[in-house]
Amino acid sequence: MSAGNAAAQAARALCDLCGLPAGHDPLTRQFSRAEPQRRFCCLGCLNVYTVLSESGLIEQGADFRQSELYQESLRLGLISNRGADEASGARPAIPDTAEVRESLYRISGLWCSSCGWIIEHALAREHGVRGAEVLFTSDLLKVRWCPQYLAPERIAQRVESLGYKLSEYTGERDTDRGEWRDMLLRLGIAGGLWMNVMLFSLVVYASYFEAIAEAAHRWVPFILMALTTPVVFWSGWPILRVAFLGLRARAIRMEALVATGILAAYAYSVVQAVQGGQHYYFDTACAIVTLVLAGKALERGARERTSRSIALLYRLMPRKARLMRDGRERFVAAEAVEPGLEILVKPGERIPVDGVVVSGASAVDESVLTGEAEPRPKTVGSEVASGTCNGPGVLEIRATRTGADSTLARIIRSVESAIHGRTALERSVDRVSRYFVPIVMVIAAATFGFGAALGLAPVDAGMRAIAVLVIACPCALGIATPLATTAAIGAASSQGILIRDAAVLETFRKVDVLVLDKTGTVTEGRFAVREAEASQELLEQAAAVEAVSEHPLARAIVAYAGEPRERAGRAEVHAGQGISGEIAGRRVTVGSRGLMEQRGFAVSEALAQRACRWEAEGSSVVFAARDGVVEGAFALGDRIRADAPELLRRMSERGVRTVLLSGDSAAATAKLASRLGIERHEGQVAPAGKAAFVASLRKDGSVVAMVGDGVNDAPALAAADLGIAMGSGTDLAMQAAPVVLMSDSLLRIAQAFDIAREASTVVRQNLFWAFFYNAAGIVLAVTGVLNPIIAAAAMAVSSLSVVGNSLRLGWKVRSHRAAGGS
Repeated sequence: MSAGNAAAQAARALCDLCGLPAGHDPLTRQFSRAEPQRRFCCLGCLNVYTVLSESGLIEQGADFRQSELYQESLRLGLISNRGADEASGARPAIPDTAEVRESLYRISGLWCSSCGWIIEHALAREHGVRGAEVLFTSDLLKVRWCPQYLAPERIAQRVESLGYKLSEYTGERDTDRGEWRDMLLRLGIAGGLWMNVMLFSLVVYASYFEAIAEAAHRWVPFILMALTTPVVFWSGWPILRVAFLGLRARAIRMEALVATGILAAYAYSVVQAVQGGQHYYFDTACAIVTLVLAGKALERGARERTSRSIALLYRLMPRKARLMRDGRERFVAAEAVEPGLEILVKPGERIPVDGVVVSGASAVDESVLTGEAEPRPKTVGSEVASGTCNGPGVLEIRATRTGADSTLARIIRSVESAIHGRTALERSVDRVSRYFVPIVMVIAAATFGFGAALGLAPVDAGMRAIAVLVIACPCALGIATPLATTAAIGAASSQGILIRDAAVLETFRKVDVLVLDKTGTVTEGRFAVREAEASQELLEQAAAVEAVSEHPLARAIVAYAGEPRERAGRAEVHAGQGISGEIAGRRVTVGSRGLMEQRGFAVSEALAQRACRWEAEGSSVVFAARDGVVEGAFALGDRIRADAPELLRRMSERGVRTVLLSGDSAAATAKLASRLGIERHEGQVAPAGKAAFVASLRKDGSVVAMVGDGVNDAPALAAADLGIAMGSGTDLAMQAAPVVLMSDSLLRIAQAFDIAREASTVVRQNLFWAFFYNAAGIVLAVTGVLNPIIAAAAMAVSSLSVVGNSLRLGWKVRSHRAAGGS
């Protein structure tokens, strides 16, 4: 059978499920040795056929197209017809309810940000892809795709068809340095041959002023061509390849400018060599390749340095955990440890899981989480986090969160998510650069045309056009924003400031109102009962109810009364107000004045007066009621954090107004606000009320940052323009906030503002220098001041200035920390 007949027969092949044409490239699978290989037009048909085969319907010989599974799959759109769609040029609509997955891949062969645009553009045309985003600074590809309509291997096939290599992202940086060595080898060979080309070019330059031997005049140009050819077509292959891929994708990208300049200088020189001409520009082609490669090597090194924070975090994750079994130590993989298991951690070892100390005492270095170098003492009952380093003692720890749920693993995911995201400014710059390249092409053509019209020699006009192409390559534009953003996020994580969304770096600069939760944020959250008006029986029953809660007030009452003999049953939490439960056959309610009023529980006049006096003194008051009758009250006190006044001073210097918000009584909130000098405050605010208050500030035109630590604060954190959660707070609060402070220091808030402000400044400086270099360089190239060699050097200097300015951000933060700054 001829190849043409085989292709035609393959094209006529029908899908073994839906019976429609399977197309030229069907999906195939063999379900058993006794059956022939089956063909399918789409992944949906393959999956449905697999289920039918496993259910036995295929083996029974029944008409599976009449089965309920087949009919339901048709109705849901799980079965599509890729072959018919390709023939008609149409694509089946993907419903909004279709399952969407997100995958992350590492890409090899990325040359610049324009490579990312080519990949995104190609994947966007694939049916079943909901979104594709290339993260140039991390060499990553993030794809959102519908598994019912697209086979996952198709993503890799499409990217690899463009000339790139794709592998699934595992988190850790690959140890294979082949790509980096390849770049250095290309750069070294280009540089060495360029020097030799410059040496032999001296013979050509000498011929302009005096006669040289005919043999030299004839053969030196061919020697130059022999030396230049590997520079252009081997060392410069990455540049030419990206330019070609862009043209194949019908897009003129940054490298098209440089490639055009290189090939123009090389081709003109080759023609001159063959014709025995006088002017050669082999040295120009070599210089452009060498200097562009040098600039790319600098960029790559900077990208790796700015992304190094994640690699360092991965290295802090212990691979093994030590278990004690029958008095003997046994090592197991850290991922195999289940919550509830007890592990042993010896001096100097990193703790592999989150847990609670059940035996031993030590000091643990938590700087990886908090950024604070001072070790924290740990005794029985203390909580420890994965990745932290044990000090001189031996600890026996009961695991509470392990593997992907551990604190360090969640921090890594958050930092990765932030670094892998794009800011609005970065997207805007990408859009500008897409129009910039075609405009430069027009300017270069116009330069050549006008130069020739003004009487310039064609070679001189051509050199000016090449200089325009080379100097205008906006490589620095592509790295100006992501490099600074990545450096800022990495620097912040080293200081215990976890930024989960890169976009908030721009939000920090706009914030003009800072809303602070009172309990656990402005105060330490370590309450103690100062006075109590309750019988011993009521005190014990109140403690039995509060033992169910994790609220700081609840813990203080339990500590005051002593651990109850039994806990209350049928507990009901009243969000932001209190808790109730049954103990000894009675319904006990413990909570705020607002809860008592809401439930219709009357407070005696004497108790109300005493409560008012406590609140005027700044205490938080909790009432206790039994069976609908308020019988007692507790006055609890908390200490203001020592660094709260300094935070308020720094915020005031920035022109940021501070508001105090609390679920505590209005009187207690007002008392605390007056001690701190906060003018605006709101007390007795429910969780929904906190979110509504934040929303009202935003409605008035303010850009609001909310700082909180509890479950009650989560709605307000989510409602704010910028949510900042204290790391000592609850998981819900930390999930609701894009910024998490891993230490209790309020000054980390001011430091986060400083880092974000510095990042914003660096981004704008980078963009200014990138645009300035391009604009000034184009003018100088058009007027003939810059030749192509100087233009290539200037382009490398442009990238170097952006790289250095971005890395300065990390150096500044580290030097501030070394100097003892908070």
